[in-house]
Amino acid sequence: MACAAYSSTSEVSLYYAADTDDASLWSATVTWEPVPMTGESISTNLTSTVSEQITPTRSYAGSKLTQGEVSGSFNFEAQAGDFFFDMLIAVLQADKETSVGTNSAGNTWADEATIKNGSTKHCFAFMKRVQVASGKWDWYVFRGVQVGSMSMDISPSALITGTVNIMGVRPESPQEDAAKPNGWTLNNLETLPLMSGVDSLKNFDILAGASSTGVTMQSISVNFDNQLRQQQAIGINSIYAAGVASGRFMATYSGNAYYANPDIYNAFVNDSNLSITGQLLDSSSNGIQFDSDFVKVTSGSIPTADGADQDLMISTEFRAFEDSTNGTVLITKNPA
Repeated sequence: MACAAYSSTSEVSLYYAADTDDASLWSATVTWEPVPMTGESISTNLTSTVSEQITPTRSYAGSKLTQGEVSGSFNFEAQAGDFFFDMLIAVLQADKETSVGTNSAGNTWADEATIKNGSTKHCFAFMKRVQVASGKWDWYVFRGVQVGSMSMDISPSALITGTVNIMGVRPESPQEDAAKPNGWTLNNLETLPLMSGVDSLKNFDILAGASSTGVTMQSISVNFDNQLRQQQAIGINSIYAAGVASGRFMATYSGNAYYANPDIYNAFVNDSNLSITGQLLDSSSNGIQFDSDFVKVTSGSIPTADGADQDLMISTEFRAFEDSTNGTVLITKNPA
């Protein structure tokens, strides 16, 4: 007798590749790179509209599927590998090719080189594989995918974690209970050191001019956001979007700081210009340096004592703006 079992989240894998002009990827030659995820929510997010028709029997007349949206997110733990660098290139829309890209041979992101936010769209296909009871898989492919946002949370006593939000154009028809397509190669996850908040965030500083403000952060979240939007259309024979448009690029740094002086509050009140710099490096000194040279405090307050025997904290948010030389964010790969 076969063992009765339903699918498990531990049997779901996520991959990405450069999207191509192929009408379908099921018969194409594709090399898929693994996403080192800790969870995901990528779906087609279908919407059905219910008829407002008034009937003699006081019944609803019916409904119609009217919109689909390829979107979702996946979570990851920071590691200095191709996936991490690819997502940074994509969310910054930087003028460098990703490790899976095919459009700009030789224009890869080299060690000690920099990227900054731009307007070069990077289009991916994402594939979700679900193992089923037969030992084969259900396969879901999402086309025309762009990275909408990427965030990283850095806290003590924890690994550095992040979330990537994506938005795409359409799904392929899923393949059910099937073996891997003949033209596909599924690469394995890289074995890389993990990063933690206490020893991987290095040389972090908030500066006023050339001088450090001396602020000590308890935790910080870094968020890069393209503010993507789906472009719905009629006459394209699809309930899915005709395209995905970019909004303005936004970079924010938010978190909790130990109170030592009113410098951050004064910077908020006085509308002062600041800068932020830091490095995320693993135990092999691989990773990134990030620099935002034109930063302002956009949220902050004086400290409040919520109770006895607690650290006096301030919650604050910084937003980066466009610097004429280094853009909103300048990121160096594997800095020396």
